[in-house]
Amino acid sequence: MVLGIVLGACNLQSVPLTPRRAFTAVLLDHRVYAIGGWNGQATQLNVVETLDPQTLQVQSAPTLNSARSQHASVVADNAIWVLGGWSAERGLVSAVEFFSPHTNSWHIATHLPTPRREPAAALLGRRIVVAGGFNGINDGDIEGYSDIVEAYDLDTQQWQRLARLHSPRRGLTMVAFENKLYAIDGYVAGDGYLDTVERYDPDRDAWQTLAWKIMPRTWTATVVAEHSIVILGGFNRAGFLGLVERVDPRTGKICNPAPMRVPRSWFAAVPMGNRVLTLGGEEINRIGNTIEWVAVECVN
Repeated sequence: MVLGIVLGACNLQSVPLTPRRAFTAVLLDHRVYAIGGWNGQATQLNVVETLDPQTLQVQSAPTLNSARSQHASVVADNAIWVLGGWSAERGLVSAVEFFSPHTNSWHIATHLPTPRREPAAALLGRRIVVAGGFNGINDGDIEGYSDIVEAYDLDTQQWQRLARLHSPRRGLTMVAFENKLYAIDGYVAGDGYLDTVERYDPDRDAWQTLAWKIMPRTWTATVVAEHSIVILGGFNRAGFLGLVERVDPRTGKICNPAPMRVPRSWFAAVPMGNRVLTLGGEEINRIGNTIEWVAVECVN
C-alpha cells in the first residue's frame, strides 16, 4: 500500500487513506467523508472512507451504489449528495445518491437530467445546483463542453433548468457565498485552461463574468473559508500546482497564502476554520493519498 503524508506544522504521519484522484470530500457530523474516485486501475471506485479531522484516523464507510469518479458532492439536509461522474463500465453516471448517517446507507434519490462528468455543484438555499461538465467523446469534442445549469429542489424533489453559463467548461469548481454562486476556472478545448469566474444571481437568474485576476487552471479544489473564497492547487500548462489564492468575493482582491507543499490536481479539500484539510489527488508521478493541512492566512 502506498502511504500518504500528513503535513502539519511540526509532524509527519502516515495514514492508510485509499490513493485516488477525481473524488470528493465533505464534512458531515464532524467527520470527513472521502467518496469514490479513481486509483489508476481499470474502473472507478465505489469506496467511501471517513476520517476524523482531530486524529486523522481513517475508517471504511458504506460503499456507493454506483462507482464513479469526476463527480461532485454537497451536504444538504444532514445528508451527503453525490451527482454526476464517470464509470468506465457504465459511462456517464446519471444516478444521484444520498447518504444519511442515521440509516448508514446510500440511496438513489433521482437522476441528473443531463448526465455529465467534471461538473461543479453547490447548495444555494434549498436547491442543489449543478453547472458545466463534459459529455463528449474525447477532449477535442467542442460540443461536449457544457454550459448547462440544473437545480434540484429539495422540497419539491423536482429539477429545473437555470440560466446557462457564459463559458462552457469542464473541470470547474463552484461555491456559494452570500446567496450567490461562483463558478471558477476549468478547461475547454481550444481555449485551454481558464481563469474564468462567473457569479450567479438567483434573483435575476443570470450569470455575470467577473474580472478576477486568478491563475488559469483546472481540477482545483475551491472552498469558502474565513469569509473568502480559497482556490487551491490544480493543473495547467506549467504542470501540477501548489498555488493557493484567497479572494475577497466582494472586491475581487486576491492574496496568496503559503502554497501547498505537495502540488497536485483532482484532489479534495474541506475547510475548517482558518485551515483547509486537503486529501489525495494526482501528483507529479503518482496518484496519491497525501493529507495536508493548508493555512489560509495570506503571506503577501
